[in-house]
Amino acid sequence: MQFVILGATGYIGSYLYRRLKKDGYNVVGTSHRTMDDSELLYYDIKSNDIDPLLKKTDKEEEKIVIVCIAESNINMCNENYSKAYDINVNKTKRLIYKLSKQGFHVIFFSSDNVFDGENGNYVEESLTNPINKYGMMKAEMEQYMLQNLPEACILRIPKVISMRKEKQNIFTEWLNLVETGRNRCIKGNRISLICLEDLYQVCLIVAKKKMFGLYNIAGDESYSRTELAMMFYEKLGVQDIDVQECDIEEFNFKDNRPLNISMINMKFKNETGYQFISMEEAIQQFVNNLKQDTTSYS
Repeated sequence: MQFVILGATGYIGSYLYRRLKKDGYNVVGTSHRTMDDSELLYYDIKSNDIDPLLKKTDKEEEKIVIVCIAESNINMCNENYSKAYDINVNKTKRLIYKLSKQGFHVIFFSSDNVFDGENGNYVEESLTNPINKYGMMKAEMEQYMLQNLPEACILRIPKVISMRKEKQNIFTEWLNLVETGRNRCIKGNRISLICLEDLYQVCLIVAKKKMFGLYNIAGDESYSRTELAMMFYEKLGVQDIDVQECDIEEFNFKDNRPLNISMINMKFKNETGYQFISMEEAIQQFVNNLKQDTTSYS
């Protein structure tokens, strides 16, 4: 079994690539940046054909490709719509169609932003009704894949957290806010979350079981941002920070944000028996790792 991680330098892709290497899997990763000393292969979805990369994969092994290439910044998708749409839809459609027809088992990440956030507790059959450009692109990709590539697997994911201090991790963002003494949370914003490690394990299961179709991949519980922030600071032992609930209009977002985008994961759990890491456990592990890292550098 050989894995190809398209976009192995991003938040999710780099983690998947490192974990696959650590566990001894045959894995190839790509980067859109030229790095002479890197083991990653150069591939830019905007300008390169995938054929040269395919020639470097093992033709004898079962091949799984995990697509981590995307413009996922909601504001950027709105402000630079044409560029983002070309990457997230036009180029991605062509890419995964070719990969699927060449025998790759495609794993594609969608988003909880395909929902309008009016009701929450969404299941796979819930009507998609995105209210921002990023969600519209992901909803279009879902529909395209379900109609044209039924053998592929779509993992609809919420906010992804790491149990270590790194960029793009909401726990790191909240840790940095301790110095300011204030954390502003969107009132009414309810979210599901998933740990990077869970996402890695889910990808392994999907690959080994040859799963296809659409799955909500999220933890068992959803939280308001305020609830989660207060749990985080309690575990961290921080008391002198003001967690404020603010109306969404106060944040001046460039595009709309759905409020309640909690998702139900029972389809995946019933089919696999997988147990997701709880957010309480994830936060505690983040705090433990933070203390360990601090000690190791002192």
